[in-house]
Amino acid sequence: MSVSATAHPLVQDRSETQVLHNRFLVSAIAFLRTRQLKQGAAARIALDGHKPTYTAVLEVMANTVSWSRD
Repeated sequence: MSVSATAHPLVQDRSETQVLHNRFLVSAIAFLRTRQLKQGAAARIALDGHKPTYTAVLEVMANTVSWSRD
């Protein structure tokens, strides 16, 4: 059984030039977003009582957080 190298379509940045190919990158971006949320940043999705960590992951997966690799 082979594993596909393509990422889930929701796991892309807004410019669609870079794709999040691994879970580590998703978690790294979500970690940075969690820090922003804990410091008072407005959530970009409905909170529905979720903690900042889970909210950050949902935001990354919903493509509401922009990111870039330097």
